[in-house]
Amino acid sequence: MNFKYVVAIVRSDAVESLETKLASIHVGGITLTKVKGFGEYKNFFTSDWLSEHTKMEIFTEEAKVELLLDALLKAAHSDIAGAGIVAVMPVERFLHLRTGTEVLPVPPT
Repeated sequence: MNFKYVVAIVRSDAVESLETKLASIHVGGITLTKVKGFGEYKNFFTSDWLSEHTKMEIFTEEAKVELLLDALLKAAHSDIAGAGIVAVMPVERFLHLRTGTEVLPVPPT
């Protein structure tokens, strides 16, 4: 079973709609972290240029990546600069720390 690691940096005000959308497609779990940074859009209204966003990390089966990306784009899309980014990366190994066994896909509930 091949897994992918999906990382999205999104506007914090998009998180609630993202959670709802991801639950509707049966995402098995997410990790959210508050982050600060700048990229193409810099916050010139502060002395440090940093904007606050939320980083969302998801491990998913390769077959579900397009569904997940579609959900992310629909829930977090904005025409406003600084709306965020998303990246998809391969996962070489995916293990449970408690047992050391390979993680299996989470069945939909």
